[in-house]
Amino acid sequence: MLKAVSIVTCITIISIYTLLITIIYPYVCWFKHRPSDDDYSILPPIATIINKKSTKSCSNKNQLHLMPMPSKIILLNRTKTIHIPSIIRIETKRSLSFSILKSFKNASFILYIDYEFDMKNNSYPYLGIDESYQLNITSTNHAFLYAKTYVGIIRGLSTFQQLQYHDKISIPLLIFDKPQFIWRGLMLDVARHFIPITIIKQTINLMQLVKMNVLHLHLSDDQAFRLESKYFPRLHDSYEFYTQLDMKNLIEYARQHAIRIVPEFDMPAHTTSWFIGYPYLATYKNISYQLEKTWGIKNATMDVTRQSTYDFLDKFFSEMTHLFPDQYFHIGGDECEPYEWMQSEQIQKFLKKERLYDHQGLQAYFTRRAEKLLNKYNRTMMGWDEISTSNLSHQSIIQSWRDKTSLIDAVHRGYHAILSHGFYLDHMSSAEYHYNNDIKIDIILNKTEQKRILGGEACLWTEYINSNMVHSRTWPRTAAIAERLWSSTYDKIECMYDRLAIMDKIFFHSNDEQYIKDLSTLTRNVNSLKLLADLCEPLGLQGRDRTRNYTKQTLLNRFVDILKPESEQIRQLIKTKNISLLYSTFISWKINLLNINSNDTNILQLSENLVQLSEIGIRLLKLLNQNQQRQIVSSRWYYYQIYKLNILEYQIPEIRLAGVRVIRNLLEEFDPCSFDLINLSLILCFPIIVIFAQRIGFIRRRILVPCLNFIYYYCGRC
Repeated sequence: MLKAVSIVTCITIISIYTLLITIIYPYVCWFKHRPSDDDYSILPPIATIINKKSTKSCSNKNQLHLMPMPSKIILLNRTKTIHIPSIIRIETKRSLSFSILKSFKNASFILYIDYEFDMKNNSYPYLGIDESYQLNITSTNHAFLYAKTYVGIIRGLSTFQQLQYHDKISIPLLIFDKPQFIWRGLMLDVARHFIPITIIKQTINLMQLVKMNVLHLHLSDDQAFRLESKYFPRLHDSYEFYTQLDMKNLIEYARQHAIRIVPEFDMPAHTTSWFIGYPYLATYKNISYQLEKTWGIKNATMDVTRQSTYDFLDKFFSEMTHLFPDQYFHIGGDECEPYEWMQSEQIQKFLKKERLYDHQGLQAYFTRRAEKLLNKYNRTMMGWDEISTSNLSHQSIIQSWRDKTSLIDAVHRGYHAILSHGFYLDHMSSAEYHYNNDIKIDIILNKTEQKRILGGEACLWTEYINSNMVHSRTWPRTAAIAERLWSSTYDKIECMYDRLAIMDKIFFHSNDEQYIKDLSTLTRNVNSLKLLADLCEPLGLQGRDRTRNYTKQTLLNRFVDILKPESEQIRQLIKTKNISLLYSTFISWKINLLNINSNDTNILQLSENLVQLSEIGIRLLKLLNQNQQRQIVSSRWYYYQIYKLNILEYQIPEIRLAGVRVIRNLLEEFDPCSFDLINLSLILCFPIIVIFAQRIGFIRRRILVPCLNFIYYYCGRC
């Protein structure tokens, strides 16, 4: 009897499940929504518009594509629109002994300039100088620029210069502007790869345009010492170096653009180049030192226990402070490897004598003595965040590079500080990443501590960047950093990018001449290679030092070295809703392989990957509904596409196939359905499992019944 009941029960369960499967079967995603082979055809998609979420338009003030955005813009009734001509006449109440826009006597548009303090009373800009200005354009042929200092005039001229490239502006227009932070710098590493003066001057011109005010030159490292010393002529590199006359001219050029130059001579580590001509400065004096050819942290350190080291530095500081007029002098102080100090018996005895407990205490001892020497020449010390534990004068500036914690720690200790963490240009991060790097830390710091944060500094380390690459690696992303440091309010990311793209087209890369010239060295068909290059991006420091054994002699002329850090074409494609435009773009990707004429295996593989990418993109376009409703696809197919995209994006070492972002964004217009063939299989198998469990008493008593009881009580409590 029991057996008959069990059989009837099992048949009933199977019948119910058969009925459920019959009802559910049409909705199983694997069968209804899995893309078919027909989606590979080259016929254009049926849908015309992608139903993307609409983005809010930029605010009215952003109709002015200025960078950085001024603090306050007043657009009154907008009664007229004008175009400021490139040829203008400049009138001033006093002569201006610094570079300004060209003035033409017969020009119809007049710019009146006036400022309070005479240039002669303050020839070199100092930290904290008033940089505010007021620019009024009230008629069709007149503008007025006023500031308290000549530096403010130069900042206002930068804004006026950008306005000249606007097609039209509404008048009357009033701009009141001042910086949020007083330190807005750019660090150039000229030690790893030499950067000619002409390129540095070009950089200064663009720094002035975006209102940056500090050029920090990293002049010495293990690989080279780049500045001539007349007191110690064996210090500098014999071939690629700056004479003192070169540096004096550069300082004057920067001064005329209201930019200060801060020198950095790294010590007590990163000093191999010092020991070639002056080995008695080294901890190990019996070693024959040579310039390092590879990158990374080296063991060579100064012997900071000997008086002769400080006598040398005293004379060196005397010479360099005479050459550099800036109040601040950077001594580096980063990445001091203690190996040589710990191996030296003489230094170990010194540690015990001075009651210094470790190498950090010894470096702090050195830093304090170096600070006293700089104070002797009326200079204020500056260094990387490792020196913040050295009990220095609170006037010292700590440059935070490892993380924001070191910035917070420095201001807690009473130091002034600037932030470089998050502003490393050689990491090839996006402009968005830099723009979102907030310096204000109001939650943790009180108002007094927040005021000790003077600003920030972008850093361009040149292990994998030569002089030919400096411009493309610096701009336009540095303009986003400049705005973060100048402007008190921040724009929407898309609006910032729109302004950045216009600035790039007008000022930074107006015709991509160097970019195209470099690509032409790799192929005869530049247009096809440019199409591919515009869809690729180089990886940063971490992506390069793990793939090849780079040295100082490694030529940086490969495809990865030519690529732009961030693709504007990708951003525009992600924004578009026009399916026809996307379809034609994907077709051009697909056929581009046929036109690539190169022997570079990486270029050929990237071209093949681009073909695969285009096929995925075309298939997705054809799956879009014409009624603009979100399409449902199988979850297995959906996540398999994500897997393929991840492979294609980073398959080639050192290069990111940025075109993947376009397809990934398109894929997000679909919804994965989790109810597919796997779920159907489980439903079919479940009654069989139940029957099997019911027929075997042990399983029923020991497993099935306890599980049902647990579920019953758990659900009852919920």
